[in-house]
Amino acid sequence: MEKKSLFVFYGFINVFITNLILQICLIILPVLLSTLFAQLFNFTFGFYFYGKNVFLIKKLNIVHLKKYLILNLLIWNTNWILISFLTTFNISKNISALSIIPLLAFISYFIQRFVVFNK
Repeated sequence: MEKKSLFVFYGFINVFITNLILQICLIILPVLLSTLFAQLFNFTFGFYFYGKNVFLIKKLNIVHLKKYLILNLLIWNTNWILISFLTTFNISKNISALSIIPLLAFISYFIQRFVVFNK
């Protein structure tokens, strides 16, 4: 399977669980905390599965981890800022979160492909 297909496969699992956590948290917590909790899951699941199974890195190292952490901080900030911004237009937090999934996936894939797990 090619990298994009693997990314979509593992990405679907990761995005589904991450957004399930996010959607539940958005009901009871502020956007900042909701996105943080969801991103923590995304980070722990994604680092191993994307590194090993998508980008076929034989040995993940501290450099990969640091780059992946920076990527996750970028994604987390983009996520909560965009959700907060969209809610100013009377769009629900939950719908806002769902609507930005494609943008976040696009950013995540290209940064992982060309920066984080670039061989």
